[in-house]
Amino acid sequence: MANVLCKASVRTESDFARINVRKGSGTNTEILTTLAVGTMDLTVRDVQPDQQQKAALSGKVYQWFNVDLPDGGRGWIRDDLLDIVGDCGSVGYSSLSTPTWAFGLTRVEVIVRPPGDPERVRKAAFNITAGFEGGGYATYQNRDDGVISYGRFQFTLASGSLFSVLDKYLQKATGSIADQLRSQYYEPIKARDANLRNDQNLKNLLVAAAPDPIMQEAQDAVATDVYWNAAMNLSAVPRNINSALGRALLFDMAINHGLRHDMIALAEGALSLPVRGRLPDLATEKLLIAKLAEVRQDRMNKLAVKLNAPGLKQRGDFWVAYVATNDWDLLGDLNGNVTIKPGRTVQVKNP
Repeated sequence: MANVLCKASVRTESDFARINVRKGSGTNTEILTTLAVGTMDLTVRDVQPDQQQKAALSGKVYQWFNVDLPDGGRGWIRDDLLDIVGDCGSVGYSSLSTPTWAFGLTRVEVIVRPPGDPERVRKAAFNITAGFEGGGYATYQNRDDGVISYGRFQFTLASGSLFSVLDKYLQKATGSIADQLRSQYYEPIKARDANLRNDQNLKNLLVAAAPDPIMQEAQDAVATDVYWNAAMNLSAVPRNINSALGRALLFDMAINHGLRHDMIALAEGALSLPVRGRLPDLATEKLLIAKLAEVRQDRMNKLAVKLNAPGLKQRGDFWVAYVATNDWDLLGDLNGNVTIKPGRTVQVKNP
């Protein structure tokens, strides 16, 4: 139910014809307006516990819903007066396919990281790029020049990044799978032995290792150390690129094209900016990132034709379109989601 907004409606099971809408999350706050019972399609923006910790006879503290009102304003309504439906995960509830009494549900406190929090930005960028690279820790293919590509970010045998993942995994992992990888494949993978391309046993072992939290931690750590940190140090920091969206694009390009591609310099040249020069303000950064997305889109379009792989266009098209949304903090839609391609949605607000 991703991207189906969380909606509220005023319950019809009421002793009153109209209910109060308040300025804050408590009955001690001003009444802004009233709504008729049965009023529907109120988009939920936030949920907070009663500011005075008022509770029902059961002892359960009331929750207050901040909603869009029919007149265009916003106001707060108590949970015992509402039914909710849709993807309500961003406000602490589950996805609901049918209208459900809000007071009867248990809410989980949602910890929202600030827009510029570096860890949130990194995880959001990882979610986007993983969605294009294959998405899962167990993803495995042996069809291209990488010989073997494995994991969330398609670490390759040919580049040596697969060995980096395996080495980090085996530093902590124990058990039969780890023992076999260590004894049979550590040295061949370190040597980037192309004869491993069609080794079914190796594939089975790597796929079987993928659910292990130690393997997942290893993949994310290598992506952070080898690609995220390097992309930030080589491309973002020298140019003073600080937006979440800009940094996510730089990471995606580093994974997809390598750390030392020429496209940033081409974008700088197109805007008559000094190569690797420090950008003076956010406005200039936005211009550069928009141009970079266009340069990358052109590169991806040409690759799609050359390789007869039309799917490559989606990645370049996505970044151009998303830059146009001006979501520079990379917070996604109302539920914190971003649709990167048809059928593929990822979480960026609370990744």
